[in-house]
Amino acid sequence: MTNFESLVCFGFSPSMLFPKSFEDPLTHFSAIKLCCRCPGYETFETFLPENDLLRKACIREMKTYGKQLRYNTTGDFQVDGPYNPCSDNPEYRKQALDLVKMHIEFAAEAESPFIVVTGCPDKGEERRPELKKLYMEYFLQIAEYCRQYNMDILIEPIERHRFKKLLLGPTEECASFILDAQKAGAHNAHLMMDTAHLPLMGETIDHALKVSLPAGLLHVHMGDAVLNESSTFYGHTHPPVGVQGGLFDLDELTRQFIEMFNHGYIPKKPGRKRASISLEVKPYPGCSEITSIQLMYEKVKSACDSAAEQLGIY
Repeated sequence: MTNFESLVCFGFSPSMLFPKSFEDPLTHFSAIKLCCRCPGYETFETFLPENDLLRKACIREMKTYGKQLRYNTTGDFQVDGPYNPCSDNPEYRKQALDLVKMHIEFAAEAESPFIVVTGCPDKGEERRPELKKLYMEYFLQIAEYCRQYNMDILIEPIERHRFKKLLLGPTEECASFILDAQKAGAHNAHLMMDTAHLPLMGETIDHALKVSLPAGLLHVHMGDAVLNESSTFYGHTHPPVGVQGGLFDLDELTRQFIEMFNHGYIPKKPGRKRASISLEVKPYPGCSEITSIQLMYEKVKSACDSAAEQLGIY
């Protein structure tokens, strides 16, 4: 039978749904435990606690409820601090390498098929060639480290000219970076795409898909974006789908699914590998986290169903 579940492996981020997870490991564990009860979702997109007992408990909960992890690294590597992989301080670069290797080991422990990383802080056009060279050296090392666990490594394009201001921002540059890494032997290196980042980068989904697919697009985040400066969700804030002032609701999501079907990211028939898609979103204002994520499941599924109906897929 051809339906949403037969074509899409769908998940969400418990840590983003419960943002205090980024500050407190116990909150993170509680979020994962509670989210395991959410029906419909097959995967979780998050990192894991450094505390050995909590980490093993998180993994045990996910396995008990049949949730597979898609490992996402923390924001430590996105700021110019002690874990900047392209820092001017060689000790910080070493610390970044050690920290990301720890996360790779955690991802392997939970049997995640891939780990998502991002670029380092951008320091202006003049220093970009130097920083890209440093980042490539770092990236090739961690891609090789992933290979021993039969794990892919994905780069997530994030806006460079505003908000996060990371080195690897424009999707086309990220795709070029991945192709260069593959030529250098990192055959497990690929891309992911976040549809909510595209407006922040001034890109369309059609363009992002066209330039990503040749480098290997293995995962997609979905969400919303708000460009109204008076909104609390303005910028890179992971707003819930269809939030007031947001750019994406049911009609826009439907168009995104049409693009993903037409470009071949989502298969049109069961049997091929399903498309990996997840929500990386905060809850609706005034609404509980679990109610929010279940509402968004229905909204995203409805959008995919509508796209499939328009294209004659099912």
